[in-house]
Amino acid sequence: MKKSSKWTTKMLVTAAICMAMSYLLSFVRLWTMPMGGSITAVSMLPLMLFAWIYGVVPGMTAGCAFGLLQLIQDPQIYHWIQVLFDYPVAFAMLGLAGCFRKHKDAAWALPAGVVLACFGRFLCHFFTGVVYFGEYAPTQTFWGIIGYSAGYNGGYMAVEAAMSAVVCMLPPVQKMIARLEKV
Repeated sequence: MKKSSKWTTKMLVTAAICMAMSYLLSFVRLWTMPMGGSITAVSMLPLMLFAWIYGVVPGMTAGCAFGLLQLIQDPQIYHWIQVLFDYPVAFAMLGLAGCFRKHKDAAWALPAGVVLACFGRFLCHFFTGVVYFGEYAPTQTFWGIIGYSAGYNGGYMAVEAAMSAVVCMLPPVQKMIARLEKV
C-alpha cells in the first residue's frame, strides 16, 4: 500500500469499519478487572490491522478516535491527565502496529507490531497506575507502587497482546489482509 499523507475515502471508511468492529468486540469481555481494564475478544486487533495496512500515523489517529469512544463506553475519570493517558493516548498507541510494515514479508513483522502496540498502550496505563492509582498498592513504597501498576496493567495487557498476536497469524486473517492491501 502506498503511503499517503492525505486520507482517502477508502481510508476513512476502513477506519470507521475497524473502529466499529473494535467497539463491538470490546463488549465481549472475557475478564473484567476490578478497577478498570479487561480482557476482550481481541478488540484491539481491527485497529492494529488498520495501522498495519495504512501506516503508523493513520493508525494512531484512528486509535485516538477509538479511545474517545472507549471513554464514552465505560468512563473512569479521576483527573484530566489520567483521562488523556488512559483513553486517547493509550489507544493511539495501537497505531504502532504499523511500525514493522516495511518487513511485511517476514513472519514476525505483524505479530511484533501487535506486541509493540500493546506495549505502548500498557505504558500509558502503567503511567496512570503509578501516578493516580498508586494509593491502591499494597505497600506505599516507590517499588511497591511500580510493581502494583506493572502487575495490574501488565496482567490484562499481556493476555490481550498474546491473543491478538496469535489471531493475526491465522491464515484467514492473513488472507483478509492480503485482499485489503490489493484493493
